[in-house]
Amino acid sequence: MSAPKVLVVDDGDRYVELFHALLRDYQYATRCELPGPCWTCPHRAPKDEPRCQLTHAHDWAETEQALARHADLDVVLLDVAFDLPATRLLPYGDDAETRKRKQGLAILQRLRVRRPDLPVILMTSATQLGVDGSPLEADEWVTLAGEDAFDARALGLLVERILARDRQVSLRPGLGRGTDYLWGTTTAMARVRRNARVLARTSLPVLIEGETGTGKSALAERVLHGESGRSGAFVSVDLSAIPETLVAAELFGSTRGAFSGATDRVGRFEEAKGGTLFLDEIGNLPLDIQRLLLLALQEGRVTRLGENTSRTLDVRLVAATHVDLASAVREGRFRADLRARLNPASTIRLPPLRERVEDIEALVASFVERHFASGSERGLLAEYAKKAGLETEPTAHLLEDTEPPARGVWFSWAPALWERLRAHAWPGNVRELQLLVATACSLSLADALEGAEAGRAGPLARVVPIPARLVGELLASSWLGPEADVPTATTDVTPRDQLRDVSRELERALFMRLFRETRGDFERMAARLLTGDPTENARRVRMRFNQLGLRIRELR
Repeated sequence: MSAPKVLVVDDGDRYVELFHALLRDYQYATRCELPGPCWTCPHRAPKDEPRCQLTHAHDWAETEQALARHADLDVVLLDVAFDLPATRLLPYGDDAETRKRKQGLAILQRLRVRRPDLPVILMTSATQLGVDGSPLEADEWVTLAGEDAFDARALGLLVERILARDRQVSLRPGLGRGTDYLWGTTTAMARVRRNARVLARTSLPVLIEGETGTGKSALAERVLHGESGRSGAFVSVDLSAIPETLVAAELFGSTRGAFSGATDRVGRFEEAKGGTLFLDEIGNLPLDIQRLLLLALQEGRVTRLGENTSRTLDVRLVAATHVDLASAVREGRFRADLRARLNPASTIRLPPLRERVEDIEALVASFVERHFASGSERGLLAEYAKKAGLETEPTAHLLEDTEPPARGVWFSWAPALWERLRAHAWPGNVRELQLLVATACSLSLADALEGAEAGRAGPLARVVPIPARLVGELLASSWLGPEADVPTATTDVTPRDQLRDVSRELERALFMRLFRETRGDFERMAARLLTGDPTENARRVRMRFNQLGLRIRELR
C-alpha cells in the first residue's frame, strides 16, 4: 500500500517543519520552500540542493492548483489563521481581522465545493473557534485537531484514524467519495450529508421529505444508491405520473389477460433486483395499492397481477414525498402501518433553498460548469471560444475573483445580483435555480456572439458578464408565475346540448392550463383555486382532475 498523500495549507512554515518531522512516512502534494535542507524529511533533496521537494500551499490559489494536480489526495492539514496581504485572502467575515483570523474556514468552504468528501484536519479546536452548532460540527469529513495533536503520536493516530475510516468506505464495492451531489456548507445540509451517508451503508428503507425541486431524486440516486455498494440498478418511479388503474401493474408486473389490455411485463420491483427502487411522491399512492406495497415489504416477495407464483425481493426501497405523511395518516389518506414500515426514524428532510441561501453561490458555480459540460451547450461554448481566440476545448466557470485565471470561459455575476438571488423566495428550489443559471448563461453567451457577428460589440473576451436586467426578468417570471392573479379560461368553446357540458369543457381547459403552469404540482394548483387546508385541497383537485378525464402522462 502506498504512503498516504497529504496536502499542507499554511501561510508560513511553522507547521510544515512539524508535519515533516512527525509524519515522516507520508507523501506531500506540492513543493515547500523551506530555506536549507529538511533533514528530518524522508523525501529530502540531494545534498547539492538547498531546498526539500515537499509540498505546501500558502493560500487558496495555491491550494486550488494542488487540487488540480493531485486527484489522489488522502487528507488536508489546514491552518486557520493566515497573516497574508488582503489581495491573497478570500472574503470571510465583516472585517480584515476576521478574514485573517479565520481564513482557513474560507478555504474550507471552497474545498467543500471542489472536493466535498476530502478529509480535512483543521489545526485548531472548537473552543478556540467557537463553532458549537456550526456546519463544522456537523461535517463528518472535518476534524478539529486542537493543541493535543501537536504531539507526534497524537497527530499520527489522528491521521491514521481518518484514513482507516476512509479505506473502509472505499473498499466496499461501488462505494466511493466521488459523488457529484451538491451538499453545500449550511448546517442543515451537513446534517443531511451525515445521515444520508450513514443510511447508504444499511439496507433500511429511507423516506426523503422535501418540497418540489429540492433534489430528492438526486439524493436517492447519487448517494443512497450510489454509495450503497449494491450491484443492481437504480429504478425510479414517479407515482404522480401513473394513472391509478395502472400503478399495481407498474410496480408488481402483470401477465396477459390479468385485466383489459394487460400484457406480460416485468414490474419495477423485479427491475430493481439487487439494487434500489425509488418511489417518488409516495403520498399519491392509492390506499388499495398501499396495502399491496405493505404486503410486499413485509413478506419480501411480489406477485405479478394474474399470477399465483410469488418472487423473492432483493430490493432497497427509497421513497420520497413533498407532503407530510404523518398528517396524511391522521386524515386517513395514508396507511399508518405502511408509514411505520417506511421507518420514520430514517427519514431525511431536504431543506428548501430559501433556508440555505448561503449555498447559492456554490450551487451557481457548479451549475455553470455542468451546463456547458456536454451537449449543444458545449458546442455553443466552443463556438464562442473559437471566435474569441481561446483554447479549442474550453470549460465554463463562475468568476469569483476580479481577475480570471488563464484558461476557460468565465461568467461574471454583478455583486448586486447575489443579493437579489438570496432575497428571492425560490418556490422551485434548487431546480429553479439550475434553470435560471442555464438560461442566463446560454442567453448571455448567445447575445455576445450575435453582437460580435453583427459588429455591435467589441472583441469577445474570456469573461462573459451576466446582465442584471436579464436575471431580473427571469426572477420576475419565477417558477410559478403571477399566482396572485385569478386564472382565466378561454371562452372559445364548442356549443353543447347542455350547459353542464360547456362548464366541463371550460373546467378541463382551466385544469390543463394550471397543470402546465405549475408543472403538474397539485398542491400549487389547489393554492390557485381553493382556500383552506393545502393537503386536502390538493387531494380534491387531483380527484377532480381524474374525473375530468385528464391524464398526467398525456399532458406531460
